Amino acid sequence: MEHLFFYLSIGLLISRLIWEVSRTGGKLSPLAIYLFCYFYFCFGPYMANMLDITIYSGIKTAYLYQSSFAFFLAIATLSLFPSNLIGRIELGFTVVIKDPVFLRQIALFFMSVPVLLLFLFAFSRIGISGLDKVQRIQSVGIGHYVILTLWPLFLFCFLTVMPKVSMETRMLTKFGAVVLLYFTYCYYMGERDFALLFVPLYFWFYKDKAIALWKMLLGGSLGALAFTLMSAGRSTEMDSGGLESFLNQGSNLMVTSNIISWLDNGMLIQLGESYFSGFINMLSLGAIKLTTPLSIWFSRQYSSAANDGAYGFSIEGEALLNFGFAGIPVLFAFIAVFLAWNYQGFLKNRPFGTLMTYFTLFYFVYAIRGESLILFKAFIYCVVIFFGSLLISQRGRMYFRV
Repeated sequence: MEHLFFYLSIGLLISRLIWEVSRTGGKLSPLAIYLFCYFYFCFGPYMANMLDITIYSGIKTAYLYQSSFAFFLAIATLSLFPSNLIGRIELGFTVVIKDPVFLRQIALFFMSVPVLLLFLFAFSRIGISGLDKVQRIQSVGIGHYVILTLWPLFLFCFLTVMPKVSMETRMLTKFGAVVLLYFTYCYYMGERDFALLFVPLYFWFYKDKAIALWKMLLGGSLGALAFTLMSAGRSTEMDSGGLESFLNQGSNLMVTSNIISWLDNGMLIQLGESYFSGFINMLSLGAIKLTTPLSIWFSRQYSSAANDGAYGFSIEGEALLNFGFAGIPVLFAFIAVFLAWNYQGFLKNRPFGTLMTYFTLFYFVYAIRGESLILFKAFIYCVVIFFGSLLISQRGRMYFRV
């Protein structure tokens, strides 16, 4: 019984993955990818503990069972909720892009020129010195975070209006060089989350093709290995053994176990406070900040000596903090429907559904180890960039097709 929810989660995960692959003709759906990533980030440290492998000391081992129940609720909801059926509901109209040229040009400009300038500035300040990630970012300043926030959004806009099948060799080479420039900058600065961008890029590249399952599994395995290698040496508590490092990539167990412990010891739930704050932040484009970001709140709550945001957060931890265990199925039912609905638009070549599919494949996976504020902010920036560029290119007009 000790690991009941872990084994139930594995069964549900495998069943849903098989069903998703079979219904999509051998393709991986966004829901399947999200499910797998969620299981990996949440249950990775849990499996390490089962195998008597070192885990982070901040994890409340007395609350492993309750934490596994929280993860199980999320996986059960993603696996059993009829999201694909609900996702077929259509609005009855779709946006039409009359002239994608301007969108492509502006996206490529902001994906290349600012990155190149910032890269040159960073190299002039850092050179080949052995500074760590925090020191490198401090040398560059706020521009680093601006690039990391906006570059993926311009990428998704470009992918939406520039299908791989219609791209000429010259444009493909240019695009590849721009992507390589950004990836090189991230690697130089010690960032590793750029690796998650391979997922939307994979969907764009193989949008109209089916790829063998063994190739998908091989690519996923190599991606996980690369992600692990880029993380080597990031924690002083770990001796960076191969399996140990691979299983300890996610911080969800650390965050969730502590939140459950605090709630168990009298902390009051927030009753949706962080979601409301994030929503207002989104509507005001970040001008109104009602509460402290949960990643900062958690680090201060956990230790006064910790750096702000040092431990990240967890998407199910936010649901727990706001509504207790009852909040988890509601949150993940919404996530499942949102993923399925946008994927239907992606398959039918609808611009907004395509854009949101690329968006969710990166930011939803990224936010597994974060909070809703990340999704709210990225979503509004993405919508403003896409529709703002569209309005400019179409002289202030919007076109729709029923």
